Amino acid sequence: MSEKTTRRLLYRPPHTYRSAGAGGMTMFTTYAGLGFAVLIVFNFMLPSPVWFKYAVFPLLCGILFVPLLISIGGRSMWEVLLGVAGRKRQTGSGEQMHRAGPFTGIPFGTPVPGLAAKTRVFDVHPADGSEPFALIHLPSKRFYTVSLRAWPQGREWIDQSRFDLWVARLGDTVAFLAQSPDVVAIVPVLETVPESGQRASTRVRARLRDSAPSVVRQAIVEAVEDVPAAEVRLEARIAITFTADTSFRKRSSEEMALDLSRRLRKIMDYFEMAGVLVRPMLEHEIAATTRRAFSPGDEFDIETGLMTGEPMGLDWGSVGPVSSSDQHGVFLHDSAQSVSWTLEQPPEAAFDSKVLADLLSPRPELPRKRVTFVYQPYTPAEATSIVNKDDADARQAIRSHVGRLSERAIVRREQADAARAEQARGAGVTRVSMIVTATAPTNTDTGKVETLITNLGLSASLKLRIAYDQQGPTFLAGLGIGIVLAEMASSSDKLAA
Repeated sequence: MSEKTTRRLLYRPPHTYRSAGAGGMTMFTTYAGLGFAVLIVFNFMLPSPVWFKYAVFPLLCGILFVPLLISIGGRSMWEVLLGVAGRKRQTGSGEQMHRAGPFTGIPFGTPVPGLAAKTRVFDVHPADGSEPFALIHLPSKRFYTVSLRAWPQGREWIDQSRFDLWVARLGDTVAFLAQSPDVVAIVPVLETVPESGQRASTRVRARLRDSAPSVVRQAIVEAVEDVPAAEVRLEARIAITFTADTSFRKRSSEEMALDLSRRLRKIMDYFEMAGVLVRPMLEHEIAATTRRAFSPGDEFDIETGLMTGEPMGLDWGSVGPVSSSDQHGVFLHDSAQSVSWTLEQPPEAAFDSKVLADLLSPRPELPRKRVTFVYQPYTPAEATSIVNKDDADARQAIRSHVGRLSERAIVRREQADAARAEQARGAGVTRVSMIVTATAPTNTDTGKVETLITNLGLSASLKLRIAYDQQGPTFLAGLGIGIVLAEMASSSDKLAA
């Protein structure tokens, strides 16, 4: 095989866009500092007491301004303080606890807790005879989510050039979806679950003829059910969240469903060109996968019901946990505990298409693991504005620098140039984040789980951070049911570090 076909392409690390102000501060922080300085000067001109003019007022301005300058874990002190205050308010009112069932505040059913409590799911049967699909509706944000069952390719023995082509076409898919301003997020979910062998057994038994000899039937069944197989299997789905951005869509869910039914087939074609075979999921499938995440003990019954098509008695109002508790570093739900990590820092060096292979691969020592990617694309007009502004900020940071120019400023200038050139050639601009969730029985040592996930993240050149005090919302966002945390933030982006 020639060198041309075996050489892997390397991809440039993600570039973080940040408004540049004076002294390395953000533009908002710079303007805030100037505003406080003007207020202090005016305060000196007012006929106020000396102790207030020269001590109290400057101190108050400093207390409001200094937290914008302090960064902890990539977040400003204001973000940290607002998060702590929100957490205390939540625990004080008991919102981190969820109890459902008889003799509780939720006596009927076991709905999904937290941010997804108001969601509803319904099947859509297009009038043109195309494939039916389910919609997840979040009324508070006017979000509608379509979930696609996926069979991603890539683990087969194929040429590297095919891998690179699929990566390019996946980028084209995201860029195509970005052309629609109503696309909020594209959320691929890849999870591993224990393999019980029920799927293979059900398929083989369904294909056996009653007229076949009993010896042959017995031999085939034993070959499938008694021979050891893989302990963990990988499942994937893609959730695409849209927003009702017109008066007609806001007025009626049917209008939104009708519009999405026209667009869904083309979206699926784009994913299939990227090597990802997909089909729409229905309400009972979304309910089953969500229930499995909250109650791993129901895995066998859910798997049997999905394979045989038998009624499972599940609706969206009964897929949540009977009890759950959002604790500091762990999310307890029914008979399991889950720990979720978020992406603190993307790869800093160039990487190839297989950088996430170890993180995504099934592992017997951690059978229940879910890796969720959140892509939030900008429209072409927004992307052009962003790269042009970032290029101007990078130039301004170099022009306004005094003394020896730092390497970080030079690298940022080069990244801004590359991003602008790529965007001019048709590439999109997308916000990317990641959620990794590990689920284990309640008696499992979470320290071993944290070590394993941290090591897998390092092998993928990623820096992961446990979502302290946000385990419940992060767990929900990783399910791919229309919960997009960036659209539900409680603090303004202007307060960011």
